[in-house]
Amino acid sequence: MSNAIRYDALLIRDLADELNRALKGVRLDAVLLERESLRVTIHTRARRRSAPPPPGLLWQLHPTAGHLTPAAREATRGGIALGASTTIARVHAPPDERIIIFELEAPDAPAGAARRIVIELITNQWNALALGAEDRITAVLRERETRGRVLRAGRVYQPPARSPRIGAAEPIDSTTWRDQLGSIPPGERLAALLRFAAYTSPLNAAHILGSADVDPGSDALEPSRERYEQMIWTGPRAPVLLRLGEHWQPYSQMLPGAGAGTADVDSLLDAFRLAAEYCAAAPAESSAADRALEALQQRLESIERRASRLREEQAGSSVEAAQLRQHADLLLAQLHRVERGATHVSLDDFAGGAIDLELDGAQSAADNASRLYDSARRRDRASARIPGLLKAGAKERARIEQLIERVRAGACTAEELQKIQPQGHGTDRAAGPALPYREYRTSGGLEVRVGRGSRANDELTFRHSRPSDVWLHARDVAGAHVILRWDRNEENPPAAAIAEAAVLAALHSRARTSGTVAVDWTRRKHVRKPRKSAPGLVIPERVRTVFVEPDAALEEKMRAER
Repeated sequence: MSNAIRYDALLIRDLADELNRALKGVRLDAVLLERESLRVTIHTRARRRSAPPPPGLLWQLHPTAGHLTPAAREATRGGIALGASTTIARVHAPPDERIIIFELEAPDAPAGAARRIVIELITNQWNALALGAEDRITAVLRERETRGRVLRAGRVYQPPARSPRIGAAEPIDSTTWRDQLGSIPPGERLAALLRFAAYTSPLNAAHILGSADVDPGSDALEPSRERYEQMIWTGPRAPVLLRLGEHWQPYSQMLPGAGAGTADVDSLLDAFRLAAEYCAAAPAESSAADRALEALQQRLESIERRASRLREEQAGSSVEAAQLRQHADLLLAQLHRVERGATHVSLDDFAGGAIDLELDGAQSAADNASRLYDSARRRDRASARIPGLLKAGAKERARIEQLIERVRAGACTAEELQKIQPQGHGTDRAAGPALPYREYRTSGGLEVRVGRGSRANDELTFRHSRPSDVWLHARDVAGAHVILRWDRNEENPPAAAIAEAAVLAALHSRARTSGTVAVDWTRRKHVRKPRKSAPGLVIPERVRTVFVEPDAALEEKMRAER
């Protein structure tokens, strides 16, 4: 079983203080960001040649890990750019944030060398970044785009939105505490506490509230505030390795409810080291919580990739629409230059240059201009739908983030964890591996199968379909293979069924935000795969084409029909 560490703002604040005491002024030898294993290694160098170097740090930032252990001394080639005499000037954490920052000092640092190392331990975004001058990202463990933050090399670093909770800079007074919790009914105070009080988390909130979460009177509120103040501000730091069920958790101080095996330690770093050792000694199979975390992380990354694609498509649609209108305007302004039946024309643009346009020779110049305006309007309609899709994606992302928080806090039941796990990881292995396609039904009752990815597309087309089935794919764009099940060689399926299957092909393609999508279809027996071709790449023959509008409501209806 792996032992994913739960990081909250209090643990991170105290860990940063401890790291600052241990590493301030220490010289750096190398900092390695290992993308495949999601590890960060910080190697230090001795202040004097005769002295042993301070222990380095190895941070495992995989979603099911989070361990912080001493780094083994080994050859350190590569890594991020550092100055020859770089030292750690300070280690700190912004108030009520799950971020640790290593401020570096390097008088001889070359251009592009790191000035700061940022470790982000936000619930769903464990990451590490090296920042150069003007906070420009020089290296990043996991490139990603989330909540408007673009974490890629060369971009200026955008920190997460600051915590709005109160009490990050000084203790919360009694009046404010009563104002925030007094009118909240018992049973709902824990959620309210997490919303307003800095440094609270699912790990410590129940201890802070105590009887105030069940007692409707106001007498229990002041003791809860005093516990909060002692835990966050005035109480001694007494590091401990907590045993919470089967989970080992380093923390700043003892929490009620910790089970047998909880141990006092000399430091948080010792607690992290012991947690990793206990985890390594445990059985290798992953727990239900581990599998749920991996599945949720995959869903989250899929949502973020889709949001990134939608934003790109939105920007592209706006540019294309403006260009199409400009071409139409030019065409109408110079109708006299277009010969009857012409398939292309060279026109003067408004900037004094020239532009070549392709035309439909069967239409007049005015009709060609009208066609261009229609295309621009379709791209505008596609662009207008994207904010709604982004909003729906943001809502789903928030739901997944809350689930990750609950799984890491141990607040999910076994039944909830079972539902979260990906197919193939449940306790019922008789169901077999996950199918490479999603299933739908047309309004006429015909089955439609939609591939789940490039490799799944190949498997669907050549192993989960019949020669007589109808194969569909959005024309000239990446997308899913779609199979409409049909067992009659002598006749084609109803046009309505083909149209509905084509809508699924459009929705599961890069053209999903277009106003109208061309979808090719043919019998599956006319689809072949070239030797050594890339996954999902096929050559269809005897193709026909239908034009459909992507309709998410129709997809939901077809899913329900299934």
